Order: sequence, then C-alpha cells, then structure tokens
Amino acid sequence: MNVKHILLLGASLESDNKGVNALGVGAITLLNNNYKNAKISLLCVGEQTTHEKELTISGEIIKVKLYYFTKHEILRSLKEAYFCRIFGATSKLEVSELIQSSDIVFDINEGDSFSDIYGSRRIIRHFTDSKLILSWKKPLVFLPQTLGPFDTVIGRFLGAHILKRLHKLYVRDIKAFDFLDKIGVKKELSIDMAVYMNPKEIPVEVKPNTVGINVSGLMYLNRYKSLDGKYNNYPVFLKQLVERIIKEGYEVVLIPHTYNSISPNVEDDLEGTRKFVKDNPDLASKISFIDQDYSAQELKYVISKTVFFMGSRMHSCIAALSTSVPTIGLSYSYKFEGTFKMFKQQELVFDVNHLKQDNLDELINKILVAISLKKEIKSVLLKENMREQLSLENRDKE
Repeated sequence: MNVKHILLLGASLESDNKGVNALGVGAITLLNNNYKNAKISLLCVGEQTTHEKELTISGEIIKVKLYYFTKHEILRSLKEAYFCRIFGATSKLEVSELIQSSDIVFDINEGDSFSDIYGSRRIIRHFTDSKLILSWKKPLVFLPQTLGPFDTVIGRFLGAHILKRLHKLYVRDIKAFDFLDKIGVKKELSIDMAVYMNPKEIPVEVKPNTVGINVSGLMYLNRYKSLDGKYNNYPVFLKQLVERIIKEGYEVVLIPHTYNSISPNVEDDLEGTRKFVKDNPDLASKISFIDQDYSAQELKYVISKTVFFMGSRMHSCIAALSTSVPTIGLSYSYKFEGTFKMFKQQELVFDVNHLKQDNLDELINKILVAISLKKEIKSVLLKENMREQLSLENRDKE
C-alpha cells in the first residue's frame, strides 16, 4: 500500500487530559516511523475549524493538521456516503473530502472509549465515527487500546458490527479476548501508544532522590455524586503516604496530569493538588508541585527525572514506566492491570477504590517496600523498554 495521507481518529493534541494527548502524540510518532513520507491529519469532533500544530518527534519537527467537525457534520457525511454509493453522486462536504483523500485511517478511540462502560452515548459516538470511515470504503485500523467491556445488548451489537469490518485490530490488554474470539475477530496484543511519545526537556528542576506522585483530582475533590463514598479516605491516605515518604528521606513532587491552570474542570488534578497543599499546611514547605500548564511530552520529561513514581491517571504511570522509572499504579480501573502487565509490573497495581482507614497502613507499607526495591524494579523496566517498536501491517518499506 502506497500511503501518502493518513487520517487519525479518536485522538487529541489539545485536551486538558494529558493522557489523551499522550496517546495522540504516541500514535503520530508510531505512524511517522512506519510511514516516513506520509502526511498525517487528525479528524476531531468539536466546533468546526482547521489549524496546524507542530510536534517535535525524535528531534524532527512534524506538522499535523487538525480538522474539527461537529457531530452534525459527521452525520451529514455518513448520509452523503450512502447517497453517493447508491446514486453515484459526487461528495460536497469538507469532512467527506478529507476522508476520501486518505489512503488509510487509524482510530485510537481515546484509549478506552470503544466500550459501553461510559454509557450508550459514548459507544454510539465512536461507532458512528467508525461507520463513517467504513461507509466511504476506507481501510480502518484500531491502534492498541482497551476494548469493552460490552455489557449491554447495544454495546455488543455495535461493537461486533465494527470490529468484524476492521482492516486490522490491535489491543493493549486481554480483557476483550473472549468477546473477540466469540465473534471471530483476529487481534494483536501490543503496547499502549503513549509509550512511543518522546519526552520534551523543559527547565524544571527535580531534586535528586525525588518521588513523584500524581494527585487525582477525581479522587481528591470527589465531586461526583455517583462516586459518593468511593474516595472518602483518599485524602487521608495521600497525607499519610507523603508523610511516610518524607520520613524515609525522600523529596516529594506532586504532578498533575489532567488539568488546566486557567480553567479547571470538576476533576482537575492541579486543583486537587492545591487543595491537598492547603489542607496540609505542615507539609506545604516540605514538598513541591507542578503548577504550570505543560504538554504531555513536557510532563513526561518531569516524571522521567523522579526516582520513583505513583499515580492514579494511567498515562502518568505510562510516562514513568516507559522511561524506566519504578512505578506504582494507584488504580481505580481494571485497565491499569493490563498496561502494567506489559511491563511485567502487574504486582505494583494497588486498588484504591473504597479505601478503609484501618488498612491504610498496610497499603502504605507495601508502597514503601516497593520504593526500597526501586533498583531491582528499574533493571526489569530497562529490559522491557528495549522492545521493538510496533511494525504496522502494509507499512511503507522505503
């Protein structure tokens, strides 16, 4: 396949969620390395606009064009695809022209959104994106991601409809294997795309012997009524954890990963970090924290300078793991286990849902034991990070 124009879906370079951006940059890095001379564009959902963004990938400046279209325009293009196929008409919509100009389309579905776990609206939206591409008869590849679970009738139906029609399917964990086997879909297990994102150096000092902690705004601020009681003890756990780490002679830096310093949302990590500092004035002078907006690549650089890291945003953990920093996943979701397993670190995933005060000491002791074994953990990660980069099917051989 002579690939000159690649279209990427389900990714972002401009989200407050740096993990989503890390997926986007990682995917572009992989695509650029597989298809050296191809132009890469992003199709995004939002207020209609087009602009260009520059990325530094392995020392090279890559220009990526971002095309935003409304959900209405996506649906119009889907209708136009059927109209053109039945009546032989010529497409007129900009989004239709963009798709038709592409040789192959890759979709990352925001890492884990091709699922009904977030409700029917999410699976329908991503089903529509995929159906749009397939309706224009373009080869569609799902890059490594978490699929499912498909626990609803509509999720199983829509999921199977798309998955059976893909040109190629890559997954980053084995959770959906039974479902894929049942519907007869071939798949390939591979690493999360964010692994391929290069760190970008910035003038931020990380002191020697520093442990990095990603404070989850979702857990610390605990503003969702649907999560009542689930994270009530997270602030207590975090306070005791920081105290114990400092007592062991380490520096501590708090690193947000889903945040906007100007316009925070209800689960903003930086807002959660600031509240932690305010709630614990006795610790304020003993720790530091990142309080400026940095890109996913820049945050990966900061994380890479720590001697040990722990986080509840999965892609903050991936930034650490992929730079061989010993890491603990303070997990709220099953998706942590699969990712950590790819680095042979699944024993360092600790569930922090429904923490109880009477077992906080036990959990913190386990964390401190892991920190004491950081040299051994790092040696394993260094070996795991020597893996070959994913070679995409039908890539350019130039």
